[in-house]
Amino acid sequence: MSNRILVTQTGGWVGDMVLLTPALRALKIAYPQAHLALLIRPLVATLMATHPYVDEVIVDSKGSALNRLPSFWKSVSEIRRSGFDLAVVLHPTSFRNALIPFLAGVPERIGSNVGGRGILLTKNCSDRTDLHEIHRYLRVLELIDIREPSTNLEFWHTDADRDAVSQMLTTYGISSRENLVGVNLGTTWHTKRWALENFAAVITQLQKRLGAGILLTGSPAEIPLGESLEQVARVEAINLIGKTTLMQLGALIESCKLYLTCDSGPMHIAAAVGTPTIALFGPTSPMRHGPYGENHVVIEKPVECRPCYKRNCMREDLPHLCMTEIDPSEVIAQILKVT
Repeated sequence: MSNRILVTQTGGWVGDMVLLTPALRALKIAYPQAHLALLIRPLVATLMATHPYVDEVIVDSKGSALNRLPSFWKSVSEIRRSGFDLAVVLHPTSFRNALIPFLAGVPERIGSNVGGRGILLTKNCSDRTDLHEIHRYLRVLELIDIREPSTNLEFWHTDADRDAVSQMLTTYGISSRENLVGVNLGTTWHTKRWALENFAAVITQLQKRLGAGILLTGSPAEIPLGESLEQVARVEAINLIGKTTLMQLGALIESCKLYLTCDSGPMHIAAAVGTPTIALFGPTSPMRHGPYGENHVVIEKPVECRPCYKRNCMREDLPHLCMTEIDPSEVIAQILKVT
């Protein structure tokens, strides 16, 4: 019986944390009285602090090259003092994520055997890159006999977030949400992005053919994308980029009839709140990272060099071919099929 459980996933972005939820929920169901702590990166600490299946967030700040070693030993010391009896290493590749609980003396440590880290684990399984990340995480839990749990996604926004979004939309004169289409322009990697000109072409057609109300969503860092879109084409869209919290973003996407996005954190939020999603994929694999669940459409092109998982395109002849090959007309066609 495990009383104190540590889960390590310090590589996670927002989308990874959403995809982690079925595994966290399965652990809580299997060990309802256990204290479950999550070792994560600072970027997602605020998001996971209110997660329904997490009791404690431990921030592992790798920091710069100068303080990386002190930061590492700080995490080891904190975990050693906490007295965990089980460590579940859910980072799919990191050696560090297995080394920290090993050096901290956590007696039972489970995870996939990648890059030789199996020697740091008391139980390990082979890795599977032909599975969706949700199942890749859940496969590790089979090592402690947690089998066939629910794979349903969740997002943990509240009624207060929904009320805030409702008030926000009201200020823009939106009372009915039957014909709202959310559009997410940004991604964390430049190689995943689709040209703003293409988004503009799709938005224009959606307004002409469906009379759709367009909501632009995104983080504060993506505000320049919204401004650039307005310069590229005079599209009539409600620009809410950077104007919501992450939790409010979940409520905003939930209010949309449809969501258009590249591979991104908001794409996974859309899947979690049940909004049908049109997802554009280039350098990454939808088999592993696609929107999970039903009523979603992935658009991808059979370019020979994908999926490459590169943040910088290595092609010199036709850079970003995997994304430039996606034509606005086929995106519009797919949207019309599902609306």
